[in-house]
Amino acid sequence: MSGLRERLGRLRGPSAAQTAAPTLPVADGEWTQLGAHVETSPAGSFVMRRRVYGADSVHGKYRLRELADVAQQLSCFHDRDAVVRLEELLFFDTETTGLGVGAGNVPFMVGIGFYTGELFTVEQLLIRNPAEEHAMLVYLQELLDRFTHIISYNGRTFDWPILKNRYVLNRLQLDDGKLLQLDLLYPSRSLWRNTLPSCRLSKVEESRLGFERVDDVPGSMAPALYFQYLAEKNPSVLEGVFVHNEHDIVTLAALAIHFGKLLSGGSEVTGRIPGSYRFELEQMKGLPSNGEQEIETDPELELEELFRTGVWLDKMGRTVLAENYFDELFDRLMNDPRSADPADQESAILLLAAFYKKNGENLRAVELWKRWIAIKKASIALHLEPYLELAMYYEHREKNFAQAIFYAEEAWAKLWRRRSLHRGDKRQNEVEEALEKRIHRLKGKLRKTESHSFEMTSPVVKGKNTSKEKNKTRKIKPIYVSEGLI
Repeated sequence: MSGLRERLGRLRGPSAAQTAAPTLPVADGEWTQLGAHVETSPAGSFVMRRRVYGADSVHGKYRLRELADVAQQLSCFHDRDAVVRLEELLFFDTETTGLGVGAGNVPFMVGIGFYTGELFTVEQLLIRNPAEEHAMLVYLQELLDRFTHIISYNGRTFDWPILKNRYVLNRLQLDDGKLLQLDLLYPSRSLWRNTLPSCRLSKVEESRLGFERVDDVPGSMAPALYFQYLAEKNPSVLEGVFVHNEHDIVTLAALAIHFGKLLSGGSEVTGRIPGSYRFELEQMKGLPSNGEQEIETDPELELEELFRTGVWLDKMGRTVLAENYFDELFDRLMNDPRSADPADQESAILLLAAFYKKNGENLRAVELWKRWIAIKKASIALHLEPYLELAMYYEHREKNFAQAIFYAEEAWAKLWRRRSLHRGDKRQNEVEEALEKRIHRLKGKLRKTESHSFEMTSPVVKGKNTSKEKNKTRKIKPIYVSEGLI
């Protein structure tokens, strides 16, 4: 009807066509029940809900003011030489009308959070209709100049691209070239993808931050509730969406504290730092270089999570802290009878052994493979990796062909015991043939070594500079199971 009315106006003449559109009433009263108000500016109006958390505010097991102590640790999330300052962090989350990143997906609510001193402020911007989007974007645009980092959860690939699209469609400029994205979804997956049923923000905050939502409106229901509001014009319909979005923003701050503490070495149980690492840690944390320093790991961490945390810290350049997590895991696997699930223990042994092998710590890897064999000695499970790794180690590193033959024959024996279950399996036959060739080759090397053993004790031949040859160290390329079999 409005389109028809405009066309009729143009036919009647300019005066009728220039009739001003009716302005929306400033309905503050109906939004007061949600703690919101109508924000008005020269660009237009939209709904604003503001919440301020005091210095002693707690979210789960963390006080929000704790981020001030560890904010600088977040600088390792990016490769630019930029200092992270608390009041330059903007926590960001949106509620959208859909799941895609195309032009039809509209962020009807934008939630932001930021620190001012020890106070944490959450602002939620809501558009009551598409006409208010321009004013909301202008307000956000003016605010962004204060910040250098955007902290989100999957915002780098979802929320932020959608917001940028809306600026383009509204013919507004968004200069985000200086903004650095700190997306906390990726470290969460690195640590918990195998230990939590899901890496959704609500699951992470419940299991790792100690915060449990009560009667929370799932984010998947937000679009339907917004469309219901558009039809009924009843603000109370959106109350649950406001609360859900607010929790997301505050959880981002708590999760940033969690990762900041991991990166700075803060946890609940202490472990002694090796002497060679002490100076590096003191420099990293700005500590004085006197006395023995300790770093901490959490005794409640599962074996898988201990390993994943160590790998993540190593990737983030925190070698000292990563080493401490690996040491703790190694001690648990070798000495701690309290290890929970045998399957978890076996998996952690293989993961840690592979890591040590990759980093050249072969003696520890050998201990772990032997530990795995001791645990699984009575089992007929077809898992040959530890046997083959030990066979390769003793053949290529120690030149102990007798030990290499022992582990190769152990692997062949396990394979033979399971032959009836895999009869006719092409892959099984290939592995069996490879093992037989390996054993044959090793026995040939052993015979050759024994037949020429007298040469090892014979006098040195004149004219040859044997001292130089002894001083030469031969670098051996790591051989992996898949290569060894072939």
